[in-house]
Amino acid sequence: MVEIRQIPLYQTLTFKVSIALILCFIINGVLLVLWDQADLLTDMETDIQTTYRHTATEISEELENMKTDTQNMSVFFDSLATYYPGMELFLVSADGKIMEHGSYVPSTLIKTTVSIDILESFIKADINDYPIEIPIPTSSDLDFVFSAAPLGPADDPDAYVLVTLLEGGEDEPLSWWEEYGALLTRTVLLSLLIAGLTGILFWYFLTRRIDRVAHAVQSYRAGNNGFALEDKARDEIGHVAMHVGDMMQRIDVMFEELGRKEKLRTELLASVSHELQTPLTVMQGNIETLVEHRNKMSEEDRNQKLGVVYSQVQHMSALIDDMFDVAVLETGQMKINPEPFPIVELIEDVLQSYALIIDQSHLTIERNFAESIQTVQADPLRIRQVIRNLLSNAIKFSQPGGKIKISTEVKQNEVLNFRIEDTGIGIAEEDLKNIFQSFYRSNQQMNRTVQGTGLGLHICQQLLKLHESNLEVKSRLNVGSTFSFDLNLYKEVVSI
Repeated sequence: MVEIRQIPLYQTLTFKVSIALILCFIINGVLLVLWDQADLLTDMETDIQTTYRHTATEISEELENMKTDTQNMSVFFDSLATYYPGMELFLVSADGKIMEHGSYVPSTLIKTTVSIDILESFIKADINDYPIEIPIPTSSDLDFVFSAAPLGPADDPDAYVLVTLLEGGEDEPLSWWEEYGALLTRTVLLSLLIAGLTGILFWYFLTRRIDRVAHAVQSYRAGNNGFALEDKARDEIGHVAMHVGDMMQRIDVMFEELGRKEKLRTELLASVSHELQTPLTVMQGNIETLVEHRNKMSEEDRNQKLGVVYSQVQHMSALIDDMFDVAVLETGQMKINPEPFPIVELIEDVLQSYALIIDQSHLTIERNFAESIQTVQADPLRIRQVIRNLLSNAIKFSQPGGKIKISTEVKQNEVLNFRIEDTGIGIAEEDLKNIFQSFYRSNQQMNRTVQGTGLGLHICQQLLKLHESNLEVKSRLNVGSTFSFDLNLYKEVVSI
């Protein structure tokens, strides 16, 4: 018994895909949020710098108009800062040293110098170059956009006015979790939700159906042949399930056919053993009589004994030939050699070989042949074998005084139809579908103890299939049977 094993959850495709989706969504979500934050901050800085880009210029002009001494501007910067809440103002020397600063909220300088290159880059830039950031002097690690303008000649300024568009001061230190925890939590929860829903859909539409196919195969291996596999979806899994189901059904049919044939072969073995035992017993008895008493027997008795032996040898030879033909046909090794020949002459030759048996059975042969020569393209040896089998059956199953009618008819100048009718015992309707199977014998044959193994009609059908033809039968019980088949007429090729 094959054990049907259930796959653990952690080994399932759904579990692995769900974990992969969760990781993918978490990483993707965090990256997207951080990216979006960076884009938002950049856009915000650009808007702020664009809006307040002239702030430093306005202060610079005001300072120049007031002719204020740049060395005594502390009070002026503090008073000026009240008009710019949220910003810080710086007076920077030409070499980058911060000389004065003011802000609405008091703050302390942490950096005493700034980069003149950054100030000059802003002065020479246009809004397409924004945002341009500078480290805020009153903060240890804060960079932000700014506005700057020269004091004095533009090509050789005496100093610079720097306006940072954000106040500095020391920010309260935050832990990594305090800074990113809420974002990460939301991202993970959302990823779990999306991945969970995706996993459920994946399981419902894919894994569940694959598992059903696997369970069907395992159940089939365990011997449960009645397991039905159905998947009506038209996708790849439905396609696979359909073919697996068809394969299982075909295997069942093959096993049933093998079982049936094995049963028939067993019956055949018993039948052949009986068939061989009878002629062997008869032959042995007659040969022993000839060996032991030939000097006491008359010439007529010796000839009679030899005739019996010869008859049994012929019967055994025919049985062995049938067995050989079936073996060759079932292995697909039978080959035919078509050639043109007159079908009526062949029929007459077969009838002549059965003339004595026909006469002894008191049967009447009726011929219905066309007067013109009917030449067919077929293997004469195999067609002779087919006609002999059909004629032999007609003789065996006809009552004394019965009639056998053999006819040929040309159809549309392309095929010839051969037909043999008898007035024998006929075939029961339930047997008609089985008579072309190998080793099959109907109850009527068994009850009449007619010699035979049930191979003749099977051989005929297979030989005709090699000729791309088919043996057809019509029969009524206790009325008679008609067998017929078609052969291609020979068409002579005319060379030009």
